[in-house]
Amino acid sequence: MTNHYTCRRHARMLLGGVALASVMGATGAVTAQEATGDNEELSLEEIVVTSRKRQEMLVEVPMNITAVGAKEILKRNLINKEDVYRTVAGAANPRGELILRGLSGGNDSTPGTSSSFTDDIPYDFDDLFDIERVEVLRGPQGTLYGSNAIGGTVRIITNKPRLNEVEAFGAAILESEKNRPDLASFIYAGVNIPLIDDKLAARVTGKVGDRSGKILNTQTADYGFEKDMYVRAQMLWQANPETEVVFGYVHQRYKSQGYEYADRSQPGYYYEAILTENPDALYGYDVALDFPSCSGERPECRGVTDSINPDYNPKFAVWESLDPWVDEMMDLATLRVNKENIFSGADLIYAGSWRRFDHESLDNWSRSDANDLFKTWITNDDGHKRWTHEVRLQSNTGGAFDWTIGGFYDSVDYGNRPNGQWQYHASDNKSRAIAAYLWGYYWGLGDPSEIGARLYGDDTKNYNYNQIELTSREMALFGEASYRLETEAAGAFEFTAGLRYYDLKDTEHSIVSGIWIGDEPSVSETKGDDGKENGTRKKFGVSWMPSDEMSIFAIYSEGYRPGGNNGPTPPADCRNDENVGSYVNRYNSDKIKNYEVGFKGFLADRRLQVSSAVYQIDWTDVQTSVYMPSCGFSYTANAASARARGVEFESTALLMEGLTLSVNASYTDSKMTSDAPAIGAEKGDDMTMVPKYNYYVALDQEFDLFSKEASVRAELAGYGSYSSHFGVLESDRSPGYEVVNVSGSININENVRFSLYVNNLLNTEIIEYKRSRYRSEAALGEKYFYYGAERTVSLRLDFTF
Repeated sequence: MTNHYTCRRHARMLLGGVALASVMGATGAVTAQEATGDNEELSLEEIVVTSRKRQEMLVEVPMNITAVGAKEILKRNLINKEDVYRTVAGAANPRGELILRGLSGGNDSTPGTSSSFTDDIPYDFDDLFDIERVEVLRGPQGTLYGSNAIGGTVRIITNKPRLNEVEAFGAAILESEKNRPDLASFIYAGVNIPLIDDKLAARVTGKVGDRSGKILNTQTADYGFEKDMYVRAQMLWQANPETEVVFGYVHQRYKSQGYEYADRSQPGYYYEAILTENPDALYGYDVALDFPSCSGERPECRGVTDSINPDYNPKFAVWESLDPWVDEMMDLATLRVNKENIFSGADLIYAGSWRRFDHESLDNWSRSDANDLFKTWITNDDGHKRWTHEVRLQSNTGGAFDWTIGGFYDSVDYGNRPNGQWQYHASDNKSRAIAAYLWGYYWGLGDPSEIGARLYGDDTKNYNYNQIELTSREMALFGEASYRLETEAAGAFEFTAGLRYYDLKDTEHSIVSGIWIGDEPSVSETKGDDGKENGTRKKFGVSWMPSDEMSIFAIYSEGYRPGGNNGPTPPADCRNDENVGSYVNRYNSDKIKNYEVGFKGFLADRRLQVSSAVYQIDWTDVQTSVYMPSCGFSYTANAASARARGVEFESTALLMEGLTLSVNASYTDSKMTSDAPAIGAEKGDDMTMVPKYNYYVALDQEFDLFSKEASVRAELAGYGSYSSHFGVLESDRSPGYEVVNVSGSININENVRFSLYVNNLLNTEIIEYKRSRYRSEAALGEKYFYYGAERTVSLRLDFTF
């Protein structure tokens, strides 16, 4: 009864909000006329987007799009894309990655079902400082945007250099969150400098961010941290009135230490090694195991380091032998060329990039691999070099027939990395003795010190992943054309068709060895035809615009995620695993078929703008990550089929001068249509990480305060519950929640703006992601809780000169 009541209550809230938007929009018309007179009419502004890779009014584009401009980014203190995702109808992002229209696909919290482009480059730039616009395109975008865009595509459009304007601008943000030990700070700065009048200009922006961790490791007394920085530079060369060249460079650095999740498990007992000195024993000690009982959650069970304040909040705590860390760096160089009228009626656009990405990290495996009897950890050395090129021709006549044709190339080389992964164990004799007893005598795997000395000449190592070769290459040809038919009686009709041909090639060659593999190293190699695949994806659409202010559209579109390689055989230690049956050398691209109808337009004398869609998506050969619990490895398989249906609604109403109301809402029904035993899924199961509903309501008032421009804003956002994985324990369902945000800002003068934001005003508990390590109530298994932000107060100062 409670669940049914809650659904009805939220439905009434959504319907009430939509009705209020419509009624108040109509009422606002009378108020506006009385306040401003007959010669001044209030109306919502047109929004220009480039979602079809050409400039169009939002109402003209036959797809459901969310567009957020620079003004709204500032008003809402949207620091990164994830802040936008939380307000988009039909969106979910429990672990930071956008999931649209219910397409999560399995037990992986980062399924890769949406793609991101920044200034036409396939690059996921997260920060929203000095951004012109964010566009979220829902539904498969396979013809124009290629692989991974099965749920949709996010486009970031940055502010470009201005040829005749000198600017200096920046922002400083201080942030305080309840139960986070220290303030977070984010400092931004930018400059725009003309170098040659009307010809050459440069624009450079940068950021330094520092945030303390929130999860306390009660064993190491460390909360951890996050630090990030970037520099983004662009140079615009206006070679002539018809030729524009933009050079770009981005340098990013990210470092973190500590845990993102709390552990709420109640183990009841733990492993303890009993050591007895014996000079004749291996490493000088006899070893026996004991299993002392304990009470409470794991940090209480294992004990707290003396240096920790006894008043710490146990809700945000873990007990782990080691703290993980991450160190990442990326350099990206881009080139964009726009040549108008390359020949009569057509423009040429090129967008290319080169990047280098390096990742180093340390993962703590003391708990999973050693029951915390000794320390063991894995170091990761990862990264890649990537080239992308896209060249396209598109019509520029503005006539009835518009077309785009082009080619795309994407090559990624992950390099030769003999240090791809190393697993280490502590080197003191007590730890060696325990490791030899647990992994050798108790588990029958062998003495890790002896294995390390024999295989690697280093008795502190026990496992290695040696990446000899790993590459992927995608080439594509694409085209899209539309024809607009104008009629006097019925308005305009537009017919659209698109096609993309893709060709994939992958190579993989690696060697894994060590204690988890067996006596002989496991060699994996995929080359030649085993790493090739090609195919096509189509799109058809029709839209009707009875006037310039509204359209009704219907779309059929397809999308795909590229296939890839697992290697010819699973590791030797996994070959008897219960989930190994779906293992294949190569998994194929999955297939999406999207059927959609929608309406968008202006109503109530352009004081109400609406965008909505109803869709069904059929998903076959779903790629999903399959975990093999007996050995701890995973692989990817085409393991399932699924279907998603839903409704999306977004609106903005201008109630009166300076007062706007936004109402966004969605309902998503995403289910498995086949059994997938390897991931614990059954036909009819709800898709993971996807709430049935989400909604967002915002009221924004602009006004003058002491002759200065000011504004206040209140927001209410709600999300339904969802499961983290299939075969879920009831304790692994993240509960639904509602959150209230308020903010206000004032222009101190024409150059300085001060803002105050309070997010999660009522301090609602938000659990974004819950997952138990095991599908049973295993006592020693972790119970991960990823908490959303508690009440957070931010002060922001923006300046421009």
